[in-house]
Amino acid sequence: MNRPNIHPYSFRVAKLFATYLVLFAVTDVSCLAGSEGNLLPESMTNDKIHQQQHLVRELAENKQENNKQFDKEEDDAEQATANPTPKPTVSLSPSATPSSAPTANPSASPSSAPSAEPSSSPSSSPTLSSAPSSAPIPYSRPPRVDIRYVPWIDLPADIATTATLLNYTYETWNDYGANSIENLNWDRLSRNEKMYAAILGYQRESWDCWQNHYQSLRWIDLDNEGIQSKQWWEALGWDISSWNKYDDPPLSNDKYWYLLSEEERFAAAQLCYFKRTWDEAEVYVDGFPLEKPEYRYTNWFDLDVSVRRIASDGLKYNDFLWNVVGLHSSLEARDWKQLTAVEQKAARLLEFSQTSWDCWINNYRGYSWQELQIFGLDFFYSSLGWNDQSWAGLEEAPEKKSWKQLNVEERRAAIELCYSFETWEGYDMTINYGPFPFAKPKRRYVEWADLPEEIQIIANGTLEYTEEKWNNLGSAKIETLGWDELTDEQQSDAIDLGFYKKTWDCFHSHYRSYDWNDLSTSQQDIFRLLGWSEAKWPNNETPSSYVKQWDQLSTTEQSVANAVCYFEHNWDRSNLKEEEIDVVPSGSNPTQGFDASDISDVLNGRKNSANTSKRFTTSFIALSAVACIACM
Repeated sequence: MNRPNIHPYSFRVAKLFATYLVLFAVTDVSCLAGSEGNLLPESMTNDKIHQQQHLVRELAENKQENNKQFDKEEDDAEQATANPTPKPTVSLSPSATPSSAPTANPSASPSSAPSAEPSSSPSSSPTLSSAPSSAPIPYSRPPRVDIRYVPWIDLPADIATTATLLNYTYETWNDYGANSIENLNWDRLSRNEKMYAAILGYQRESWDCWQNHYQSLRWIDLDNEGIQSKQWWEALGWDISSWNKYDDPPLSNDKYWYLLSEEERFAAAQLCYFKRTWDEAEVYVDGFPLEKPEYRYTNWFDLDVSVRRIASDGLKYNDFLWNVVGLHSSLEARDWKQLTAVEQKAARLLEFSQTSWDCWINNYRGYSWQELQIFGLDFFYSSLGWNDQSWAGLEEAPEKKSWKQLNVEERRAAIELCYSFETWEGYDMTINYGPFPFAKPKRRYVEWADLPEEIQIIANGTLEYTEEKWNNLGSAKIETLGWDELTDEQQSDAIDLGFYKKTWDCFHSHYRSYDWNDLSTSQQDIFRLLGWSEAKWPNNETPSSYVKQWDQLSTTEQSVANAVCYFEHNWDRSNLKEEEIDVVPSGSNPTQGFDASDISDVLNGRKNSANTSKRFTTSFIALSAVACIACM
C-alpha cells in the first residue's frame, strides 16, 4: 500500500503555474505586435498591451501573496496540532462578567513546597491514571459499494459505461488503485465526476473511504467531524511528518496484508482496505494466502511426542480427532477469540497465531457475517453460496459440494479461506491397511466384554447398543441409518466410538440410506455390479448376491463389496463372541491415495498397468472401486 504522491499544496501551485502561462502568452503577443506584418488588430495598441501585462503581473503577485499567507496559516495550524498547548482551558462558556477585583489575599510569592507532608503509606484506593481516560473517538465505517468489486467483464453495460466516464478501463477497474481518480477525495472531483460516482452508488463518505482511503486529505483534516480516521492511520504508524512526506512511511506501509499485526490489519480494515486493495496484487504462499502449517496434516503417530502432548493436553486432540481433518468441531469451529487462555497458549506452542488459526483451522467459520464484511471475507463465502441470512441460520445453508465439483471461481474463493482438498473434504490421515476406502474403525469390532466401561456406557446411550446388538454385527437398528439421520447427540457418541460421516455411512449403512440419485456415478456402478438397479434401490428388492455367504461370492463381487465397506464378518453378520476380527489384516500394506480415474478399467475388465500393480496389493478391481468412494 502506497499513498499517492499528492502534496497538499499541489493544486494551488498548478493554478499559479497556469497564471504564469497567461503572463508569458501576453508577453509573446506584444512581441508579435512589433513584428513584421503586424498580426494583431489595429485596435490593440501598445498602451493596451502594456496595460494588460501590468494587470496580469499584478494578479499573479496578489495570487502568490495570498498563497503564501494561506500556506502560513496551514503551517501554523499543523504546527499547533503537532504541539498542542500543555494545559488548555476547558471551560464550556465564558464568565458572565469579568471579576471586579483581584483575589482578596494573594500570597506574596509562589510556594516553594507542597502544603502538606507526603503520606507515609500508599492510598487504600489509588487511581490508575493521573487523568481520566479519553473516550474512544467515534467512527463509523461507511457502507461498502459492492459494484466496485465486481469484475469488469461481469458489469452491467450501463455501469461499465458510467465507469468509463470516470476514466476506468478493463485494466484499471480490475486493478484496484490503478486509476488516478482514486487519488482524489470527493471535494476534488468535478461536478460531472461526482454525478458519475453517484450513479455507481458513491457518496462523499463512501468515496473518501473506499476509493481514496482519506489519503488526499491533510493530516489536520483527518480528525474533522464525520471523518475521524486519523486514529486508524496512527495505529498504522503514521504521523504528521510521515503524512506530509517529511519522514519515511511507517513499516506497515511495506507489509503485505497478512504480515500486518492484528491491530494494524483491523485499522486498515476501518480505512476500507481488505487484502486485495491493500496488497494491490495477488500475494500467495504456495498457492494460499497464508503459509500452510504442514505438520497439521501429518499423521498423529508421525508427530514428535512433545507435539502430541501439547495437542492432547491443551487442545484435547487424540489420534482419531487429529487424523480426520475437521472432526474436532468442538475446538475447530471456534475462532481464536473464542478459545480459552489455555487453548490459546497450547496453539501458540504449536506455532499458531490468531491469523493462522482463524484461517487454516477455523476458516473464519466462527466469525459473524459482519466480522466477515469488515475484512472483506464475505466476498468469498458469497461465492460459495452463503449470505447473511444463511450464515445466521435463518435460511437453508447452500449445498455442500465436493472439492471436484467446485468451479474455478468457487475453488479460488475456498482457497482464500484457507481451504485445501484436505480441509474441504475432511481428509482422513489414518493409515488404511485394508481394501476399503477408509480405515476400518477398530473399536467397533471388539467384543462387548472387552470394551472399556466408559465405551460401553457411550454405546448404550443414545445409540442404544446392548451387548447382544453390539456383538451381532448388523443387528442394531441404528446401523441402518445414515449419518445425516442421526441426532447431534448420536453423532457425538458415534465420534467417541471412532466413527464419522464417511466411515459410518460406509461401514454401517453401506450407503443404503442414500437416494439413488444422491449416489455418485461410481457408487451406482459398484452397486450395479452387486445386482442393484435404480428401480430395485428404493423398493429394497435385495439382489440375489446378498443371499450368498461371503465365500460364495465371486472375486469381482467381493472386490466391489469391499468398496462399500463390506468384508466377510459384516457381510455374514458374524457374532463377535464367536469370531475374532483382525482390524489390521496380516501382510497388508497401506492403501492410501488411489486414483479414481481407474474405475473405467474396473467396469470394462481391463488389466491394471504396471504402475498400479506396484501400488496395490489386493485385486485391481477392489482398489479402483475403493478409489471412487474415497475421492468423493
